Amino acid sequence: MLIRTILLFLILLWCCSCGVQHQEFHFNGSTMGTIYNVKIISDKLAIRTLDQIKRGIDSVLISINQQMSTYMYNSEISAFNNHESTEQFPVSSGFAMVVDRALFWSSQTGGAFDITLVPLLYLWGFGPGQDKLTLDDFPDTQTVLNRLTHVGFNKISVAENVITKSDPFVKLDLNSIAKGHGVDAVFAYIESRNIDNMMVEIGGEVRTKGTNRKNKPWIIAVERPQVSSLNKKEVDWVVELENSAMATSGNYRNFFEIDDEIYSHIIDPRSGYPTKTGIASATVIASYCMDADALATALMVLTVEDGLQLIESLNTVEACLIIHDGKGDYILKKSS
Repeated sequence: MLIRTILLFLILLWCCSCGVQHQEFHFNGSTMGTIYNVKIISDKLAIRTLDQIKRGIDSVLISINQQMSTYMYNSEISAFNNHESTEQFPVSSGFAMVVDRALFWSSQTGGAFDITLVPLLYLWGFGPGQDKLTLDDFPDTQTVLNRLTHVGFNKISVAENVITKSDPFVKLDLNSIAKGHGVDAVFAYIESRNIDNMMVEIGGEVRTKGTNRKNKPWIIAVERPQVSSLNKKEVDWVVELENSAMATSGNYRNFFEIDDEIYSHIIDPRSGYPTKTGIASATVIASYCMDADALATALMVLTVEDGLQLIESLNTVEACLIIHDGKGDYILKKSS
């Protein structure tokens, strides 16, 4: 009888645990010109610990902004860009690491991903604080070629905590990788607090660990591109993101239009012109958000075939492209 009672108790306990919803703690704030959201699932966090975690998250992101924000005149990247010399330039370890990883992906993508395209961003009206380009400002071919002389990932090198330019007029922009790095940095900080279940998101770039409050994988939605209705958001597909990171790049929210021609803010560093690949958005799933961020940008520059071939050559990386079908709608293509 005692054994039957114990067994009944264990069965009831198991059944109750099946539907249990753990406590979810939500943190948010502003960073890198966008919003961050962090969700932590735990039943054992004190209020004091929660306050410490919030301060820790903000501290991590403030540090990254001080390193990589081109909007801050006294940031590390601003100082480097103003350093018009081929002499070695000392930087923090975090800054050096991100630049080094960016150079790796530049090499892997044949220059489709490039953090030295600053002259092109300003030329096409996509620099910090710039107004959108008009027909009167539209650059001619020679102007584009002139700007390209100061673009190229092979013009910079990283050695430990030192970055060197071979062209003194080279400037960096880390916007295509910094948010992903920010996600990874916040993720690492929270993980150091022995948190096993979390979701970290900055401006649409996401990384997860463990499960959500319902003990299920984190569900992340990918937005359908909407050029004609920028305030309307529709979900194109959803992803169960398990212990992975995801980043999406698109050309449908930041562009200008001249003579019924749309020009994307995503510039091909190889040609100097805005991309025209027919890809509306690219989503990449990888182990680290920094890598997913860089690759998503590269996929917007590469052709559909070259992009998917690149993804399929990489371990533990997946991608989905949303492509204009030429008839006002979209088709999805996923890596195999």
